[in-house]
Amino acid sequence: MNSDICKKESAKVCSVDPFNTDVSIIGAGVAGLYASYCCSLAGIGSVLIEALMFPGGQCAAIYPEKKVYGTPGFKNIKAKEFINYLSEQISEYDNKKFFGYKVETIKKENEIFVINARNDCDCCNLNINSKYVILATGMGNMKQSIPPTISGLDNLPKNSDFVQHYCMKMDLYKNKRVIIAGGGDSAIDFAINITPIAEKVFLIHRRNQFTCEQSKLKDIERLKNSGKLTLVLEHNIVQLKEENEKRFVITKDKESKERVFNTDYIVFCYGFLPNCQGSIFGLENSELKKENNLINVDINTMETSVKGCYAAGDNVSYINKKKNIVPCFFEADRAVRSIKQELYKE
Repeated sequence: MNSDICKKESAKVCSVDPFNTDVSIIGAGVAGLYASYCCSLAGIGSVLIEALMFPGGQCAAIYPEKKVYGTPGFKNIKAKEFINYLSEQISEYDNKKFFGYKVETIKKENEIFVINARNDCDCCNLNINSKYVILATGMGNMKQSIPPTISGLDNLPKNSDFVQHYCMKMDLYKNKRVIIAGGGDSAIDFAINITPIAEKVFLIHRRNQFTCEQSKLKDIERLKNSGKLTLVLEHNIVQLKEENEKRFVITKDKESKERVFNTDYIVFCYGFLPNCQGSIFGLENSELKKENNLINVDINTMETSVKGCYAAGDNVSYINKKKNIVPCFFEADRAVRSIKQELYKE
């Protein structure tokens, strides 16, 4: 899906004349794409702005090869394929889409949101006046979470690919010995995905049980019985070594007994840390409320503490919130319906 404004080859900075729209959607992950679709169905003009050059957010950038679980109507579908369906769904509509544009500021002036964005080569400014905003930014820029108690990371060769964080390329693990670190849904999903193609997989977790959907445990048991997957429970990873073209992962159990694994890769599935402690486009100056770096919303409307500003996806917080794909649809739909009701009042 191409952006409505292409990148300029020259270094000259251009500026797009400000234009008006009903809704500006910031972020083109699952929530943002579906919000754009809902706007189209409702006859609401919208603009979709995404910092990446492609749609999909985490699904496209972090785990395109991962199978998506729990999504109604789909079985064994990969994240990138799912994003393709969502992208095709909105492609028949003429709402504007801008990829490769990072929003820098959102200011509320006289009940209008004034949005400024710049493309990824800093050659073009985008200026939008919007009645409403939907923040579908997910967790924003993220960094991988690795416990500081694991030693040896700083001693690995600079060009080493020993440490991985997610399944960007499944072929990387074909016929390889792989250690998966973690016990949540991501670790379990990854084990289910790569065990059939890897030579041997060790799933190492510091507890004696997994914190994943119960239905996945049957697959884990089946793979364990096949002999290709070994569960190493109540073990903490304490050290990584790479020497003489060999790679080792050292663990300790609850009695501090060491165990050494010879492997090709270690894949950390300890999640990602949000890098959004600072400004959210300057909206905090409009009293946008956050909790633990997540945006507070009214579950009845998905409106934030800033009137006219809504949010949907992994960046929002409310009671009994579960982070997966399914709530994104409910949240995006509810935000758009709330906006539609407000528009009809005018």
